[in-house]
Amino acid sequence: VDYKIRGALADGVEVPATSEHEWINPWQPRIEAFGVQDWAFSVTSQELTTFTWGHFGVVPITPRPDRVNNGAIDWLDKPAQTIFDEVHALPESPALIVNHPSGNTAFSAYFTRVKLDRATGSSTDPLWSESFDAIEVFNDSDFESNRDASVADWFSLLNAGKNFWSVGSSDSHYLRTSAVGYPRTYLFMGYDDPKLTTESDVRDSVVGGNMTIAGGLFMTVEGPNGSLPGDTEAKTASADFTVTVRCPSWIDATSLEIIVNGETVGEEALLPAGAGPGKVFVNQVSVNLPAGPRAWVLFHAKGAGDLGPVLPGRSPFAVSNPILFQ
Repeated sequence: VDYKIRGALADGVEVPATSEHEWINPWQPRIEAFGVQDWAFSVTSQELTTFTWGHFGVVPITPRPDRVNNGAIDWLDKPAQTIFDEVHALPESPALIVNHPSGNTAFSAYFTRVKLDRATGSSTDPLWSESFDAIEVFNDSDFESNRDASVADWFSLLNAGKNFWSVGSSDSHYLRTSAVGYPRTYLFMGYDDPKLTTESDVRDSVVGGNMTIAGGLFMTVEGPNGSLPGDTEAKTASADFTVTVRCPSWIDATSLEIIVNGETVGEEALLPAGAGPGKVFVNQVSVNLPAGPRAWVLFHAKGAGDLGPVLPGRSPFAVSNPILFQ
């Protein structure tokens, strides 16, 4: 634990979330013992680990030493809806995240196990429940590697009118070979100070979709009337956005993909703005919204090369959650 906390702090993760399989293990006492609470606040969560039909993040959850596994959720021999209801009924009112939802291993990939139908954004499997809040679309991976898997599943749910938000996590299991913080989820909570952070603020940001996901690039998006990712605006014929991407000088950032209702409607070069030791890009984007009662818009930035020598083999990218129009 101590090594992981030090790794998270060294890599600039201000809200490291501990998420053990079937065990509640708080990090905040160790952060305070290190005397580094000015730089980090840890959220205690659980990776609810069914061994047959998926893994799920429960954020936050409070340790309960009088219970089995320090208070981990008991899932054995219960249907998904019952488990999800029990999670939401906890005093902490946790956010429930579908972890690594799509993959070749059905026992740990929920959408794969229930055979999510992308045409309908639903499933007829008895295990299917929509009582979750967010999806770990990016698990130690970038947008391109998930475009035809978890990204496509996420888009199908959005197109079915279901507001499920995306998060990204490093899922770091090993000490040396599994880096902390790629990708990471940036939470927009109205302040930038770990000392002010609370578990309920983190939960509310996840539930509200006020997040972008990034590996090496930092993206902010502002839509009509100052709207941010996760917000809903009245639908009009078109909408204007300001997309800002930042990165250090040694990382490459080149292009911005504009996605509307799951379809790429444009790709343009990132436009440099200002001077300094880091790189800043600002693009003004006007989007024609499709006909119909609902539309959603998000952005994907990327660059060539990788993040070596810090994270060799990992690609620079950033993705916003959608701004909704209806």
